[in-house]
Amino acid sequence: MADFVILSTADWDHPLWTNKQHVAVSLAASGHRVLYVDSLGLRAPRVGAVDRGRILRRLGRVLRPPRYVREGVWVWSPFVLPGGTSGIALRFNSKALALGLEFARKWLGFQSPIIWTYNPLTLRYLSLETFSGSVYHCVDRIQAQPGMPAEKISASENQLCRSVDVVFTTSPDLQADLERFNPHTHFFGNVADQKHFAQALLGNLPCPSLLNDFDRPRLLFIGAIDAYKLHLPMLEILVSRTPQWNYVFVGPVGETDQGTDISELRAFSNVHLVGAKPYGELPAWLAHCDVTLLPLRHNNYTRHMFPMKFFEYLASGLPVVATAIPALRPHAAAAILCEPEPSSFEAGISSALASGGPSVKERLALAAAHTYEARTAAMLSVLNEIGILRDAVASDAAYGGSNVLVRIFPSYWPEWLLSKLTILLVVGLERIGFHGRAFEILRAFRRRWPRNIPVLRALAIRFVKQGDFDAALEVMEDLWVNNGQIDTLKTLLFRRDSRPENPQKQIALFETLSRSLHLPMTYRCYSSVVLAYRILKSCDQARMRETTVALEVFVRQLESDPGTRICRQANRTNRAKLLISCYMTLTYLYLELGDRKDLAAIGRRASSFMDSFNLNMINRGTSYRLTRNLMRCLLIDVLEAWRLGDQSLYYQARQRLARVEEYCHLSIHDNNNAREDHRGFAKALIKEVDSLERLIISPQRESQHIHELLRLMIKNKDPSLDGVLPLFPDYLLTSMDEVTR
Repeated sequence: MADFVILSTADWDHPLWTNKQHVAVSLAASGHRVLYVDSLGLRAPRVGAVDRGRILRRLGRVLRPPRYVREGVWVWSPFVLPGGTSGIALRFNSKALALGLEFARKWLGFQSPIIWTYNPLTLRYLSLETFSGSVYHCVDRIQAQPGMPAEKISASENQLCRSVDVVFTTSPDLQADLERFNPHTHFFGNVADQKHFAQALLGNLPCPSLLNDFDRPRLLFIGAIDAYKLHLPMLEILVSRTPQWNYVFVGPVGETDQGTDISELRAFSNVHLVGAKPYGELPAWLAHCDVTLLPLRHNNYTRHMFPMKFFEYLASGLPVVATAIPALRPHAAAAILCEPEPSSFEAGISSALASGGPSVKERLALAAAHTYEARTAAMLSVLNEIGILRDAVASDAAYGGSNVLVRIFPSYWPEWLLSKLTILLVVGLERIGFHGRAFEILRAFRRRWPRNIPVLRALAIRFVKQGDFDAALEVMEDLWVNNGQIDTLKTLLFRRDSRPENPQKQIALFETLSRSLHLPMTYRCYSSVVLAYRILKSCDQARMRETTVALEVFVRQLESDPGTRICRQANRTNRAKLLISCYMTLTYLYLELGDRKDLAAIGRRASSFMDSFNLNMINRGTSYRLTRNLMRCLLIDVLEAWRLGDQSLYYQARQRLARVEEYCHLSIHDNNNAREDHRGFAKALIKEVDSLERLIISPQRESQHIHELLRLMIKNKDPSLDGVLPLFPDYLLTSMDEVTR
């Protein structure tokens, strides 16, 4: 179970439900928890009753905590200035949203949520670094709508696409536009709530009273009636030609385009504009009509859109006559697609009324294959593969549920305050030497409040200091499984001063941690990596062999996981970086063991991985940080080429190393804050590799020519190389007979 924050561009209570509300519901139906954030307002408010009403409704909600609307879904209305996307208004909105969202997350217990945003201006308001993953779901060419700040939206959207982990689009043209900025851009067309709209087929829905007044055939359009989308001039001619047909329009007029003028259309006696109707009533309107319409224009907006009503119409079983916009053309077998011309639409409607075109069976089959359940499952599969879902665990330890007030005020806050006071008391007792008493107090607190995170952290740290590593592991597993917390283990893995001073105790600690069945795979693997380095220092060859076996299990798992090559997780939870770390650790182990055969195998595996790997596909900061160790692993093939006199192997290895060096020097890494000089290292290594080219096929390959490469490979800074050369006996032979024996 994961937590999602949906940053919407539509209020939850809007009568026309769109992707935003449906995605929230389907995520919750998949077992996740969702905080739905009402629209921030992409444009400045307009004069008129519609925007005035929205503002008044928003003011009535902004001071409320998140409200529970259905199982797994809460809605929060932020206190922001509509259209405040620059200057003082932007600074106010950014601060208000960040503070309000932090409160809402704590209110609901959302510890490491994934942000799923529909707002192209998101980066103006929020930092994505505060979330465990990020999705931009682009459902429209918003900047092509009237009254929108087009240039600002386009520039912000491009930056957002570069920054998020994944981009989902609802049309092929949107995908083509945005995948230039993010290689993880996927097309998932709009779908429908099939069960809801299939009610129209049952034959038991009463006819809406307004519809009873209109003779059949009835032609139905459902949706916002805006001039920038609907081809109103074409409709006026079509309506005038076909007085025998009644045209029914269900939806608000000028929802987005206030310049929409329907006066001429309204003047026809066979045109009926009935206004917006609740979502729950729409199947009844469909059940008592004969043909559904999507009379769209051809323009920049519709070229990038996928009308939500298309599959909703199909799910009702009614024939669909629609403009052949790009997104609908692949589905021509289930609908009558035509150009937005009166004669074309008239012919299409006539055919539909005469039972021509696709059959009901064909329409329903296509609708059944395009549901929110199926699409959401496919989207979540993408998030899982790239690594931003699998470790996003939501905790229900102290929060959640519909009765949030009852959970927080009488229970959580007193417990939190008492835990802080308890830890202060424990620290005081330890300072005066009463360590046993302090331990008893912490354990008693845990028995009373077993999910209290501060106390669990304090216990884990003290069990480690005491040397009771099994108990420490049990508490850390509790923190992860029941509370979604992994910070204590991360500290032990990546901060050396947090570990026991005694080397043997360090080995015992990480042996215990690596045996866990419940901690995340990445942290269990890093426990094995840290353990390997501790054992290397002990020079215990038997335990080195055991460690290589344990690491090989993780390596095979990572190599076989296609998500390793596209992981978007940052640094220490990135699977690609973890695999390279494992390769490097095994390199050291096989060098110490004098096992050239297995060392050469690591070089081949690293090269094979590189050939199937695109550094641009993983998290940007991580991809830069792993380049040093990746080049060290690829260097093994260079050493093998030198040892064997294999010119072909040398050039293959040189080419792979050049790819990594070129990537290091891309401008996107100019501001990278990595402590090591990755570019300088890459340049120095390539220089040394190039110096070997003329010697690869030489009968006498003197070992001094590879000394600097050996130093670069094992991070040795000692110019004497005394501690390096003994590790490379098979690469230091000088006679051809010895090399080829």
